Amino acid sequence: MNGLKCLICGADRREPLTFRTLLSPETPPGFCRPCREKMAHIIPGDSCRLCGRDLGLLDGKFIRDSVCSDCVRWEEGNKNGCYDRNFALFSYNNWMKEVITTYKFRGDAAIAEGFRADFRTAGRKIIGKDPQSRWKRIKEGKWGAREDWAIVPIPISVTRLKERGFNQAEILAEMIGEPLVPALIRQGDERKQSKKGRRERLVSNNNPFILDETHVSLVHGKQVLLVDDIYTTGATLRRAAEALKKAVPRRVVSLTLAHG
Repeated sequence: MNGLKCLICGADRREPLTFRTLLSPETPPGFCRPCREKMAHIIPGDSCRLCGRDLGLLDGKFIRDSVCSDCVRWEEGNKNGCYDRNFALFSYNNWMKEVITTYKFRGDAAIAEGFRADFRTAGRKIIGKDPQSRWKRIKEGKWGAREDWAIVPIPISVTRLKERGFNQAEILAEMIGEPLVPALIRQGDERKQSKKGRRERLVSNNNPFILDETHVSLVHGKQVLLVDDIYTTGATLRRAAEALKKAVPRRVVSLTLAHG
């Protein structure tokens, strides 16, 4: 057994011995089984094909062709712009709310380490750098370079960064293991997004993001992967994509730790 402590509750993780743990001199930081079992993984095949929401949590009348009613409204409102879709790892249930609150608002950045393996795997699959994607390209005879991606974390304001000491989206984005492109600047001192009501987020016409002109060449013509901690209404990610539009990306998708 491994005696490392759970990053959430502090209990012994008591990891069972496996081939991996036998060969590894150190077990990476993580969560104990009880804490991990409270997290609701979203299965890609059972999620909204546009926002990544777990469709199993929705009444069937709010689903159309594997798309949730929220995304249908975004499309019908013609507000998607160059934003394409979101991928999410976990549902934002009560347990994830506690975990992310501890991570983001109480300054416990170490919690993110417990998500490293999941987030890295998901991110590298999206950008085609996972082993399965590489093997698929080889079988198809595509030996050349893969399509270029720019990984852009959602920024927080300077005030919030001083207050918190870290950008939670940037920490997650770094886990993908590719260079980041800080192409967005967040203006002003935003209120905590989680404290805003749904309608307040949707009706706001103010875009808090602007494009950092010094990074235009790193975004132009490329696929962009935005990274954030939570997808709620989708407004933040669409406004980020809108700000990037000036750099003419090929398309913009996003990856979030949770969908709530």
